[in-house]
Amino acid sequence: MAARIPALSALNSEWQALLPESAGQLAEWTMNEPALADAGDLAGVLELIRRNPDAVLAALLRLGSAGHPLAHRVVLQTMLGMVVRLCAGRPSLLPEAISELWLAVVDYPLERRPRAIAANLAWTVRRNLRTVAPPVPPPAESDGPDAASVLAEARRLGLIDEVTHRTLWTVYVAGLTSQQAAAVLGTTAGAVRWRCSHALRRLARRARLLAA
Repeated sequence: MAARIPALSALNSEWQALLPESAGQLAEWTMNEPALADAGDLAGVLELIRRNPDAVLAALLRLGSAGHPLAHRVVLQTMLGMVVRLCAGRPSLLPEAISELWLAVVDYPLERRPRAIAANLAWTVRRNLRTVAPPVPPPAESDGPDAASVLAEARRLGLIDEVTHRTLWTVYVAGLTSQQAAAVLGTTAGAVRWRCSHALRRLARRARLLAA
């Protein structure tokens, strides 16, 4: 997809150009952010994010807010796969999604939301995209609401809490696997599967209410 979308291709090319000279920058960052100490370069930071997402993302967000825009750029890079999945079937929307992601990273309220940072960023991007581009209509053969609408209604009715809402959204709307969702939500794949299974059984019992 990157080759067909100039914005994505440019970001990936820029990232490759940043890698060779990044070791010195990491050494400076780790003086104030020990969560980054095990990374030898920016590629290593991406690996640390997969292993310990909230601690590493929080460190990068603090660095970005302190005047290191490259730290925000690392957060953007690690979230690019999310926006690509979000724009599946709508590639023309990707540049807008990338812009929304950048704004979400720069403006992220770390003190208020120190956990599930990646999920919160994804949530913000999707919410803001809905205001600039309507979602793709459901297939003609389906007369029911889409997954995002069902989850929003379930949350409004109090059938699921915020954590469950975000877990279900990450799996059934963003399309992440249990393992991927666990990484962005700061939990385990087993916990994601359990929460999804438990919530879906509960919602199935209230299907008539949700369809009203």
